[in-house]
Amino acid sequence: MNTTRLTQRPWTALAAIAATLLVASHGASAAEPASARVDVIGQMSLREACPSGDADLAEALAGAWDDAAKPSTVAVTFELHRQSVYDVAPQTDSARALHRIRRAVQGLHCDGGDDATHTVRFVVRFVDRPQGARVAMATAPSAQ
Repeated sequence: MNTTRLTQRPWTALAAIAATLLVASHGASAAEPASARVDVIGQMSLREACPSGDADLAEALAGAWDDAAKPSTVAVTFELHRQSVYDVAPQTDSARALHRIRRAVQGLHCDGGDDATHTVRFVVRFVDRPQGARVAMATAPSAQ
């Protein structure tokens, strides 16, 4: 009876085949852009989720201007399900600014448009303008 080494050790043969397939599939996927391989679901812009959100936030955050360093930027993320705003997470070290931003965001009139839960991200910029003007602007986060 004449047997080869691969038939004597079936696990070795299976491992060699699996390794060959893995290398071949990895080479094909490396050529694809990341956007073709990764789906990010549920992300919305502030203006899409809350049409008057940037103007409403700027007005609501005028009081938080005193608690924030100027100029400063605070990234904010929240979850939106239908018209419910929750899990508001401002990234600031100031406890007072955090609570004021959280309260202002929870007071927004937003609509997710469907039954999915959407993540909304934006940036609040506290700016010190001439003549003592208080400015809080909500903008889209910049790509990094």
